[in-house]
Amino acid sequence: MGNFKEPEAYLKSGSNELKILEYCIGELHLGINILKVSRILDRPGKLTRPGAVAHGSVVGLFEDHDAIVPLIDLGDILGIPSEKNKTRVIITEFFDEVTGLLVDQVEQVHTLSWEQVIGAEDILWSLDNPYVIGVARPDKSRNVILVDYEKIVLELAPSLMERALRSKRSENGGIQGDEGGASPSETHPFRGQGRTILVAEDSTPVRQMLAFELEEIDFKVLEARDGVQALALFENHQEIDLVIADVEMPQKDGLALLGHIRQHPSRGSTPVLIYSSIGDIGMKERAKVMRANGHITKLEIDTLLREIEKLFSR
Repeated sequence: MGNFKEPEAYLKSGSNELKILEYCIGELHLGINILKVSRILDRPGKLTRPGAVAHGSVVGLFEDHDAIVPLIDLGDILGIPSEKNKTRVIITEFFDEVTGLLVDQVEQVHTLSWEQVIGAEDILWSLDNPYVIGVARPDKSRNVILVDYEKIVLELAPSLMERALRSKRSENGGIQGDEGGASPSETHPFRGQGRTILVAEDSTPVRQMLAFELEEIDFKVLEARDGVQALALFENHQEIDLVIADVEMPQKDGLALLGHIRQHPSRGSTPVLIYSSIGDIGMKERAKVMRANGHITKLEIDTLLREIEKLFSR
């Protein structure tokens, strides 16, 4: 079978489209981007007890495809009551971490536009749950809650954030991992010199981490929680020197935002870095064809700083 290539028109378009897997916990219907889902399993019959320092929502460990996978009671984390027997496991993989999410049942896959996703800030009841980032509406009668899976994984494995921030300059000028705990901002000699970076990211902990690290090396940071807000900031701030955009964002995703910037009559060449937890090859190819200046996997702070330095050194 030959190599499949996406149609050029699709690669060049900011389709602003996503596919979500709908599942249930108790009476609530939730969704996850299908690109984050590896597979769906029945609940394993045999689990290994987690260690004493494991998060309280870890039900146990099981082996899947030669990987030891933590099984997470997602309802427990989200505070969703359920009297049903949780029988299905959604295997997710991002940040190079494999996680099993225990849910009541899996429903169906929906294809919809990010414009059909309402951000959490526009939903009053979501203020009671820090994990809710939006609600998708595949049709007028159905509400599917989207949660911040990145926030959940970072809380379950805080070492991921620590590892992302542990780096320093090697003797030959490269950045390398270091067990000493120094962050890139503490050791990286490149300075922003007051340049302005727009960070568009709907995951609050990731957005705050990026803003902190960039401000530490003398960048001014503007923050946006979705693509619509990011586009408004871009239009109103002529001084923006660089845009860092997540792919998954309510209303307008990162690729659609990139498309709008590239069509701007006077500022279409503004550098844009796509920063995503989805390392999908197709996503990287689309970012490249749409003239992104790079596609970087989230938490690869060293790589991000290198790319920023390259852009401003040209």
